[in-house]
Amino acid sequence: MKIIHYISLILWGFITTFFVLFSLYSIKEKEKRAAVRAGLIFVISVGIFILQLFVKTELLSKFQMTTVAGFVIFAIASIIPYRNHLKLRILPSEERVDERDTMFARGEYIPGTRKYEIYYTKLHPEKKEFDDIFHSLPDVCEGGSLYEPLNSKICGAEFSFITNLLNAVDGEVAEEKIEVNPEEMTKRIKGFTRYLGADLVGIAPVEERYFYSHVGRGPEEWGKEIEVKHKYAISFAVEMDYEMVSNAPFIPTSIESAKQYERAALISVTLANYIRSIGYSARAHISESNYQAMLPPFAYLAGIGELGRMGYIITKEFGPRVRLGLVTTNLPLVPDKPRTFGVQDFCTFCKKCAENCPSRAIPLGDKTVVRGVEKWQIDYEKCYLFWRKIGTDCALCMYTCPYGKATNLFHSLIRSYSTLSHFARRVCKIGDDFFYGRKPRKKAYPEWMKPGLKKHKKV
Repeated sequence: MKIIHYISLILWGFITTFFVLFSLYSIKEKEKRAAVRAGLIFVISVGIFILQLFVKTELLSKFQMTTVAGFVIFAIASIIPYRNHLKLRILPSEERVDERDTMFARGEYIPGTRKYEIYYTKLHPEKKEFDDIFHSLPDVCEGGSLYEPLNSKICGAEFSFITNLLNAVDGEVAEEKIEVNPEEMTKRIKGFTRYLGADLVGIAPVEERYFYSHVGRGPEEWGKEIEVKHKYAISFAVEMDYEMVSNAPFIPTSIESAKQYERAALISVTLANYIRSIGYSARAHISESNYQAMLPPFAYLAGIGELGRMGYIITKEFGPRVRLGLVTTNLPLVPDKPRTFGVQDFCTFCKKCAENCPSRAIPLGDKTVVRGVEKWQIDYEKCYLFWRKIGTDCALCMYTCPYGKATNLFHSLIRSYSTLSHFARRVCKIGDDFFYGRKPRKKAYPEWMKPGLKKHKKV
């Protein structure tokens, strides 16, 4: 029985250490509920640990045996890789999205302009009645119920800088082409992209289906057919600050979003410039907008992350708390493969993003096949209309996602544990609900944003 006694002590010592660390991390992250609940469990576990040191009874021996048996069962259940095989299902399709039909493009069709007349007269007259609703509202960060003059203007400053980069996404290719080894060049490109500031980077083969069919935004000719010329896609992700995102749906999350779009734009333009300087065609795809391709599909193919219920790419390292960047090129590279770490399974039962979506744009039901991809289809019209009403890009789904917790060793271990099995993911979901709650809690703004600011408004 002594060995059971010592194993039980080790286990309760581990539990005690786990919850004291959990409580300390939660205090640092300003997660009060998690800090209090983890602290209470820590106190209880300390008491149980001490009790085992000084009390010797038959009842305690049975408790210790139960502890060890429970841990063994828990460990076995955690490592059985049930439902780990679930992957994003992609079927053949040649259908492409017309960028003119995206919500951001439609948001720019101002009544009385040529684009407005063509789009709602010749292309999609059925969309006019709905679109005129948000045309009557201020643009995001320029008005709305959560508009704050001092802070909302920051977004405009950030996005206006990106606008200045729109004509720099492409350019002349150097006449002298430097011959390269694909394997070596792949390492160089990935290293350089990280050096420029990317947190994750991968390579994908170009698939024409993920390019827009026609230009819908940016300085290029509106309605022009988009020709796919490149073979490879360099996809990368930049992390969004947890403190800023945890203020969703208020303006800090929009400020952070714009900042990371700005960061991604600089990386993309610089990387494409470099590739063209060594003799290979390359084009950056950046916000505001000079996208010619959809970024999430290429991020998935490049192994950056998996597509979640909320429509965002969910990374193993940061959850959905990222912004994406893309450069397409003919530079010879070695593609990566998609990663699968349990997101397709987790999103089937979690549904936290859908339940907390103010616009009800995220489906609670099953997947549907959209242009050959089996996924949860977002109602982008509902989502965008809500953005225009409140004046921010919301991001409550990003904040409430259990994968999106702060970046540190503690949460990295939890995310790694969730990859083991369906059981492990269920444990993580129950734990997330218990410690953080089903509904997000409003947090205080970062100190630098408070001067001159009135009290938070309610959504």
